[in-house]
Amino acid sequence: MKTEERNRAFTMNILVVDDEYYIVKNIIETTDWSALGIEQAFPAYSASQAKRIFEGSQDIDILLTDIEMPRETGLQLVEWLQENNFHPVVLVLTGHQRFDYAQEALNLHIFSYLLKPIDPDRLAERLTAAVQEVKKNEWYKKERLNMEEHLATDTSDPISVIKDYIHTHLADPDLGRTSIADKIHMNPDYLSHIFSTKTGASLSSYIMDERMAAAKRLLATTSFSPQQICDQVGIANVSYFYRQFKKSSGVTPQQYREKHFHG
Repeated sequence: MKTEERNRAFTMNILVVDDEYYIVKNIIETTDWSALGIEQAFPAYSASQAKRIFEGSQDIDILLTDIEMPRETGLQLVEWLQENNFHPVVLVLTGHQRFDYAQEALNLHIFSYLLKPIDPDRLAERLTAAVQEVKKNEWYKKERLNMEEHLATDTSDPISVIKDYIHTHLADPDLGRTSIADKIHMNPDYLSHIFSTKTGASLSSYIMDERMAAAKRLLATTSFSPQQICDQVGIANVSYFYRQFKKSSGVTPQQYREKHFHG
């Protein structure tokens, strides 16, 4: 998916790449794409063919590619995509559990790593997770676009701008006065001072309060695991999340979910 905003209504497409024709055919024909929320599944049988599809008129949101292919590997394809500003959620297939592949896949921020022969249940589970990742990325993209428009058109109330930025960047574990000040072109010390003066709360405590409020909403409305909730609210350590949640709410996340869940 290119970084510029799409001109079409959001739909989801996948590209399946493998030099073995029948593997591609089997994946495309036996997977219930509509149940996953995927509109179209496109085939490709080489990295060069996959590149042409990305450069064409189709928006590809998920890439499922074999690693071991003649002339150009799936990992080389992913490198090319990143260099050319295409950012699909990537799942890779391999017939060998090799450390060097796993390490390179990690370096390329690949979403998931699947071994051949392909287990249908495992594939379905990882595709479902990939679809959720695409939706999350799309939501964040729209929120950031809205925030940038707001920053460009309304700087009369810096507190509103700061709060809006916090609300749309809660998932960033590095969110703080430095990153906010850099984005809205304000001195970090002045930002902290004006925020605490106007709101009566420190910037760091406000960010944590917002993270806890978001965590409560997720506990009450989703079945996300504690780690998934941490990822959504920008807390890197699950143990730290538990301590902060208990401090904020007086109960554990599990106790809160048991009382308030209505998903």
